[in-house]
Amino acid sequence: MNLNKTQKILTPEVKRELERSKLEVLTNENDFLVKNLKKAG
Repeated sequence: MNLNKTQKILTPEVKRELERSKLEVLTNENDFLVKNLKKAG
């Protein structure tokens, strides 16, 4: 599915939810990386 096409039909609510979920994933990844760095260092 083309991302540009899907963005046009998304409602503002759905867009907000998507942004939130992306942020949560990034935060989880960062937490994981920080934990691993602390173990190594």
